[in-house]
Amino acid sequence: MAERIELTFLGTGSAIPTVRRNHMAMLLKYKAENILVDCGEGTQRQFRKAGLNPCKVTKILITHWHGDHVFGLPGILQTLILNGYNRKLEIYGPRGTKEWIRKYFDVVGRGVEKLDIQIKEVRGRKSERGGEIVFDEGEYFVEAYEMDHDCPAIGYSFVVKEKKRMDVEKLKALNIPNSPLMARLAKGETVEINGKRADGKKLLYVEDARKISFVMDTRVCDNAVELSRNADLLVIESTYSKQESEELLEKRAHLSSVEAAGIAKKAKATALALVHLSQRYEGIPKVIRDEARGVFENVVVPEDLESIEL
Repeated sequence: MAERIELTFLGTGSAIPTVRRNHMAMLLKYKAENILVDCGEGTQRQFRKAGLNPCKVTKILITHWHGDHVFGLPGILQTLILNGYNRKLEIYGPRGTKEWIRKYFDVVGRGVEKLDIQIKEVRGRKSERGGEIVFDEGEYFVEAYEMDHDCPAIGYSFVVKEKKRMDVEKLKALNIPNSPLMARLAKGETVEINGKRADGKKLLYVEDARKISFVMDTRVCDNAVELSRNADLLVIESTYSKQESEELLEKRAHLSSVEAAGIAKKAKATALALVHLSQRYEGIPKVIRDEARGVFENVVVPEDLESIEL
């Protein structure tokens, strides 16, 4: 059985938080990895509400340095200090991130020197594999593309690679005892164990790759489509309704519901989650959802603290 990817929406609002929606933050859990995507104001309290432990965070991915995506960082860092956080914390973000982190260290003050923090600036440039590879842990990796916002901004995709697995039930049916030769079976070889021949190829199956893409503040751009190509889940900002004035939609550096859905359609994503809703849709998120469904069918508008598993 495939190891599950769990995504918890700690905050789904935009520049001004509301009673219903906190500033942006999402926690992706996969095996021992706990990746925080953005860290808006109040994120550590959202951890508490969700029953999650911020001290288990292993990496932080910052999409850009606007306040509604990062003002929670000083609080998270202070909480880690006070709780004796003793692992390496990796923080990734667009160009300028090292300078911003230095400023945030000044805000946190005493104790920050106790943290083992590795900071990497991400350019989001294309590589042979697609976007820039932010990190690669063998079984899974994160890639990034630069977005088109009014400041340096990055979109990220978390990808679990395709892999071959051994069918445990078929193996049990053959009644083959544990043996060092199991490693050869796992490679698809035919082996003989206690007088029994077993064809490894017949015991293997392919577990498909899985992909979650995160596109936060941006205008419509080709990179948003490339980043999200064939994503199982695209989490994307949808700040505005298509019903907003043409003047507003022309001036903003954000997506409307139908633009977000159009990116998902072009990218051939499987499912779409709309976040970063403007406060004006506090009581009517279905408007955003239904507009998007006119372009792309499989759409949800998650509430704060909701989770999705893949």
